[in-house]
Amino acid sequence: MIRYKKILKYIAILLFIIIISPVALIGGLLVYWDIRPGPSYTYDPILDLETWVAVPSGDDINYQHKSNTDMTYSGGYFYLINQESKWHLEHKQGKLVIRRSLDAKHWEPIHKIQLPNTDVRDPKFANISGRLYVYFLPNYFFDPGPNTTYYTYTDDGVNWAPPKEMKVNVTFRYDNGTVQDKIVGGWNFWRPKTFDGTDWYVMATGRKYQTSSTLHDYDVSNTISVLLKSTDGENWTEVSEVLTRWGNAEVCLEFLPDGKLLSTHRVGSMSTIEGYAFGNPHGGTILATSYNNYKNWSFMPDLQTRFDGATLFPLDGRSRIFGVGRNHLGPRTDMGNHLTEKRTAFYEVRSDKMIHLFDLPSHGDTAYTGVVVRNGWIYASYYTCPVGRGDFPWIMGIGFRTKTEIHIAKVNATGLLTYANKLGGL
Repeated sequence: MIRYKKILKYIAILLFIIIISPVALIGGLLVYWDIRPGPSYTYDPILDLETWVAVPSGDDINYQHKSNTDMTYSGGYFYLINQESKWHLEHKQGKLVIRRSLDAKHWEPIHKIQLPNTDVRDPKFANISGRLYVYFLPNYFFDPGPNTTYYTYTDDGVNWAPPKEMKVNVTFRYDNGTVQDKIVGGWNFWRPKTFDGTDWYVMATGRKYQTSSTLHDYDVSNTISVLLKSTDGENWTEVSEVLTRWGNAEVCLEFLPDGKLLSTHRVGSMSTIEGYAFGNPHGGTILATSYNNYKNWSFMPDLQTRFDGATLFPLDGRSRIFGVGRNHLGPRTDMGNHLTEKRTAFYEVRSDKMIHLFDLPSHGDTAYTGVVVRNGWIYASYYTCPVGRGDFPWIMGIGFRTKTEIHIAKVNATGLLTYANKLGGL
């Protein structure tokens, strides 16, 4: 009997170690992250920074996660779009909501976008020849991994066309020397831009030699980025392959004064060493600059952050390029770690490096931005866990405290340039 009791005792201890201890540890961390003081922020007065909540989280548990923003200005209105779902992960009844405003503070919902039984996210605006387009990514996986683009458009700002899948013309070069152009889906658009108002360019990521088994494979470890060109927003043709190593995504671009392109490529790992939940010391951002009429590219790695959910924009006659995106607090050797804190931040982006300028009020699950530059002011949209209580790591924002809200930051453009100069931007 004594031996039997000892065995039961050892089993109880083992169960405690295996089950109870991790639960208690996780529970303790959740309480700690929730009650600790929120991050504090101070700003140089020269920025004349103002922030406000544009879209609150609300109390509907199915749509309390407001995320994935973009913003543009068209026909006298600011337009804002964001995803609304129950959390960061797949939600097949999620939607994209388009709002418009005269002042970027008071927003009127005008349209929602849904696909049957499909998660939708990462919307991007483009005003092409007076027609306002939205490009967005359907997602078919619990752990999100979009792998094609849909689009819709409006001619009057109110009535929108039914969404369609985007098919693009890309060039396949086979090992036997055969070259073949194919019109295919499976390419993720980020944000189209134009230099002359006629020719539009967008970076898209995907795979050229995919099979039916990899067509809806969310693993981005071997995706490449290509530059596409269009004059109408619907017919896109490959100009060049850009980055074909290290699997890259969420590629932003902007034009330099001479018409060349500068782009930022989010890279999970710049080596064969894989890493996900606990990050990777080789994660970061690749800066790519075009030459030879967009046919060739030069590259420079930047390891201070992985520029997730970013937007690039020019100032001072395009001589200076800035960006708003995710700051993985660091520099760090575990880039992308789910257990660490993240912010939405302003950077100056150059062909050889990124310069961190300041963080916006944000924490937890955050970033995925849009930018409008108008009348000497920069308006930046982004999402964040509610600011003021707690300082959540990313895992808490996507899985436990899933309420997020859309914020707008307003910054003086001249002040931003002066502030960047103070930090060594020139």
